[in-house]
Amino acid sequence: MANLYDLKKFDLNLLVIFECIYQHLSISKAAETLYITPSAVSQSLQRLRGQLNDPLFIRSGKGITPTTVGVNLHHHLEQNLNQLEQTINIMHSSGLKKNFVIYCPQFMTPKIMLGPMQILMEKHNYQIELHDVFLAPDSAEDLLAYRKADLVFSFSSLNSRSIACSLFYEMSFTLVCRADHPRIGQSATLEELLKEDFTAFLSDELSVKNYQESAEKVLPERNIVFRSDSFISLLSMISCTDIIGLAPTPAFDQYGASLNLRKIETTLVLPSIQIFMMYNRSALNSSAFSSFIEELSLHR
Repeated sequence: MANLYDLKKFDLNLLVIFECIYQHLSISKAAETLYITPSAVSQSLQRLRGQLNDPLFIRSGKGITPTTVGVNLHHHLEQNLNQLEQTINIMHSSGLKKNFVIYCPQFMTPKIMLGPMQILMEKHNYQIELHDVFLAPDSAEDLLAYRKADLVFSFSSLNSRSIACSLFYEMSFTLVCRADHPRIGQSATLEELLKEDFTAFLSDELSVKNYQESAEKVLPERNIVFRSDSFISLLSMISCTDIIGLAPTPAFDQYGASLNLRKIETTLVLPSIQIFMMYNRSALNSSAFSSFIEELSLHR
């Protein structure tokens, strides 16, 4: 049984602040996450250092790194704090609906995301909130760090001690035109393709720009006459004009027939793009989330 008198004498908030600093390795980011000032975070860390008689973090280059005592404290704290959080949530959520927030590129909404969302809705009784990660004002790392998202899918991988990142899907692309295009037959050569006008996805995202550079090597100097940050708008434009374009294969498979689109057969090797899945490692302490991740790996 815990010694409640000793616990009463210890400010448990100091441990929460320590864990937040550990996850971000930054006083300022910990302050943003906890909605307090950097000064308050520094003062709390100083108090904890005095109580544990260890600096806990030391300067390393432009940032900070935990001491051996700090690493050990984190290992003991991480699971216990998550269990405490789950207990509080259980007591407060008996009458609340469970909500699961996902951020992903809009290309993924058809087919690719159906499996994960069905698992969450049908097996774990979650309501899904789906957002376009390209339209989010925050980075994938911040979406997870500030608990604005439970799961993030991105074209870029992320290396972080507090965030798990793995390859989720390799998305291929298909050259498409409207079914009754007057010049393009079932197949086309590079010379025939380059005589046509093209669409292109509009984004400042570095991973998208890298993909477009790869596509440029396959289709050099193609004439792009229509750009949009909506892939549905791109497909719709192709369906009602003579413009052709590259479409994510899952989107073409789902919408192609209804939009009167057809695939252009070609010997060109079109580049694909990798999609990475990210979540907070601490979320695995939840049996429901851990089970979901295991099921998700089986459905890939």
